[in-house]
Parts: sequence; structure tokens; C-alpha cells
Amino acid sequence: MRDDICPKCSSGAVMAGVEVRDRGPNGPQPLRVRVEEPLPEKVPFFYVQGEAFGTVRAWICASCGFTELYTDNLNALYEAYRKGTP
Repeated sequence: MRDDICPKCSSGAVMAGVEVRDRGPNGPQPLRVRVEEPLPEKVPFFYVQGEAFGTVRAWICASCGFTELYTDNLNALYEAYRKGTP
């Protein structure tokens, strides 16, 4: 739907990049994806675990309501994810 055409109903009435929010401890917060790097076998005394974040945005068809979600910061998220996969 990022091409501004709804794949479900073919409408061109698409709301692009709408912020998605969720309830947080201090009120509504933008919805985020978080990927942690795995811990090493031997954790040093001073160690900060790597992590990456991405913000979720929505593309919504104003005609039928079909919604697609997309996440930004893909390179950093994928790098953190790959460190935990064999």
C-alpha cells in the first residue's frame, strides 16, 4: 500500500505513515519494535547488551479500513537479529 493504492479494494484514498501508539507508563507512546543482541557466553564485568529499535507506522485505506504496518530502521534491527541466529 506504500504506492498509495489499496491492495484489497484498489482505492487511492490511503492515509500514509500514520503513527501507531500504545499505552505506556507515562501515557500513549509510539509503538516500537525492539531486537536485543544475544548475550555472549562469558559476560564481562562491564557489558552493555546491544539492541536496536524501530518505529511502527501504518498505511490505512480510508475506503475499506485495510491496514498495513511498516517498521523503520531495518538495517540495525536485522543486524541485531542476525547475531542471535545460527
